[in-house]
Amino acid sequence: MTIYTKRKLIAVLACLVVFAVGMLVWIGVLSAKDKELDDEIADKQAQLEELTEENAILDALIDEDNVTALMEEYARDEGYIYPDERVYIEE
Repeated sequence: MTIYTKRKLIAVLACLVVFAVGMLVWIGVLSAKDKELDDEIADKQAQLEELTEENAILDALIDEDNVTALMEEYARDEGYIYPDERVYIEE
């Protein structure tokens, strides 16, 4: 082998090593992004379950034609109380 051929071979091997290291870094970045997306999906699924549960409750109230109970529930969620009612706050 001539010196030119050896240098060319070393240059090609160096390029391959740099490429391999770059690919490993890229795979690491993709894995981290994949975990972030999995966490986000889990959060969204939890939100979906909560909203589905709330919708079921609201549908049941509407089906019962119990609009008064629905209005009272929303009012209580907003902090409203009856004039003669005492509210006790647990800590």
